[in-house]
Amino acid sequence: MLGLLTIILAFNYVDRQVLAILLPEIKSELDLSDTQLGLLSGMAFAFFYAIMGIPIARWADKGNRITIISITTTLWSFMVVMCGLASNFFLLLLARAGVAVGEAGCMPPANSLIPDYYSREERPRAVAIYMMGAPLSVIIGYLFGSWLNELYGWRLTFILLGIPGIALGVLAKLTLREPRFSIL
Repeated sequence: MLGLLTIILAFNYVDRQVLAILLPEIKSELDLSDTQLGLLSGMAFAFFYAIMGIPIARWADKGNRITIISITTTLWSFMVVMCGLASNFFLLLLARAGVAVGEAGCMPPANSLIPDYYSREERPRAVAIYMMGAPLSVIIGYLFGSWLNELYGWRLTFILLGIPGIALGVLAKLTLREPRFSIL
């Protein structure tokens, strides 16, 4: 459970790392301004991530956390693929907003699940392992993102980085289970 959640968190952050690498090519191909790039990489993402984090966290308090993780992982990954298919600024902006909505559903349910699987003594280590997903994303994003961009361009890079997340969303639904009780 913890290994899968850590990998999901890593892929949750990868598109943010890769976007920074791809911005010059996106700017050139779509003839975007620096303001538009700022919206894509900052405001559009941050706004939807922050706004949707609250209702998704509330949903995690009352709903099936595995379902939430599965749905949101699949959503953000699909929207990363859609970033690669966007033909203009508006469609890319919509795709980035969709990525943000999906990514907002990663941490709240995972942080709620970990205490149900690990005792009070084991919890700090479990959370530390889970949070290693963020630095892992830097390695994955910069190494593979730049390599994929060099070989295939920004569009296929987004598509290739979104596909594993879709598989992770399905894997989470098929393999993870809601615990019947909490470990105190």
